[in-house]
Amino acid sequence: MQLDKRDIRIERTKGQGPGGQHKNKTESMIKAIHIPTGISVSIDGRHQHSNKKQAIKQLAVRVAQHFANQKAVEKKDHRDKKIKERNIIRTYNYKSQVVKDHRTNKTASIKDIIEKGKIDLLR
Repeated sequence: MQLDKRDIRIERTKGQGPGGQHKNKTESMIKAIHIPTGISVSIDGRHQHSNKKQAIKQLAVRVAQHFANQKAVEKKDHRDKKIKERNIIRTYNYKSQVVKDHRTNKTASIKDIIEKGKIDLLR
């Protein structure tokens, strides 16, 4: 995922932790912030330029993951809404051998229900 440079704020600070005089003198720690989402990444290495590259790469991954999660939630909500509108009672998933009763929100194995006649597992 390619991020727009205008949406990224870069902050440079002095590093923390062990490292002696070099960490105390130089501003090599980079914090990259994606302004629209507020997601931030901090990299505290020895070299400022490589830290900046790593921070932007990690930020792009986290932002892409954030949008993918958001899209998955919207897709699930849409699917749940469609299921409720259609008044579906049960969904049979033959690949994973599972039956889901949407009224009780319980799940059971198709094998148990069909072979053993235990429809009560879904109630």
